[in-house]
Amino acid sequence: MNEYKTYAEKLAVYGCYSIAAVYILVGVMAILSFMGILVAKADEERIVGVLLELPLGWLIIVLIVAGMAGYVIWRIFESITDPYNFGNDLGGIAKRAGIGLSAGGYAMIGYSAIQILLTGEGGNSEDEQQMMVAQVLTLPGGTWMIGFVGVVIGIVGLIQIKYVAVGAYKKRLKFHAMSRSMETAIHIFAWAGYIARGIILLVLGYFFISAAIKTDPEEVGDTDSAFDFLGDFGTIGHVVFIAVAIGTISYGLYMILNGYFYSFEEDIKRPQINNSKKG
Repeated sequence: MNEYKTYAEKLAVYGCYSIAAVYILVGVMAILSFMGILVAKADEERIVGVLLELPLGWLIIVLIVAGMAGYVIWRIFESITDPYNFGNDLGGIAKRAGIGLSAGGYAMIGYSAIQILLTGEGGNSEDEQQMMVAQVLTLPGGTWMIGFVGVVIGIVGLIQIKYVAVGAYKKRLKFHAMSRSMETAIHIFAWAGYIARGIILLVLGYFFISAAIKTDPEEVGDTDSAFDFLGDFGTIGHVVFIAVAIGTISYGLYMILNGYFYSFEEDIKRPQINNSKKG
């Protein structure tokens, strides 16, 4: 089991770097699109098309997808083997289930990328979501179902913000191995990144709630639509747009540091920080 755990840990670290690449690219594309420099939209799937235009872009995509697959495997491994002893009570099972489900989004991104690589074209996530919502809205209680999905997505967004607010991101990081400047950087990247993710999820949740209220599937949008929504409120909206885009990049940078300094041990013994530690 220890051998499998070691392999899973390596996959997790590689996965952190791959996920970092995705978030950094999405944030950069959002900023370039906002400035009118890039026409492509800013979401996790459309970056595949941009990468394919680069020399050996297909290889970059394969490496990113492989890393995301590794991260998904690690999260599943965590949820099944319970290396941190969350336990089998209701709370422990909920945490382990959450860990397993968190891999779903990354698996979908990876699937879309593979689909584009193999067929030369991929589905439009926004159109697919709208078609699905349209079908659900025709069912008895369909509006309530879509509204419930929106509420759940919004709650997940709030959880992202709470996660960083209570310092939960710090629990498994080896701060004793960091310089003072690196420690400061990881706090900044984590705060900016998780808040940006939370805001995007809150907007996506609002889309679903709006679709339910108006019985209009076209109210549902993807990450790029969420950025557009944020930018529609004049000067303040533009500031929020740029801030969230920078936060998205920050989350990518946080994931790089998270992969490098993550501790896979069951318990972390935190020594007193030496004030003389230099950055």
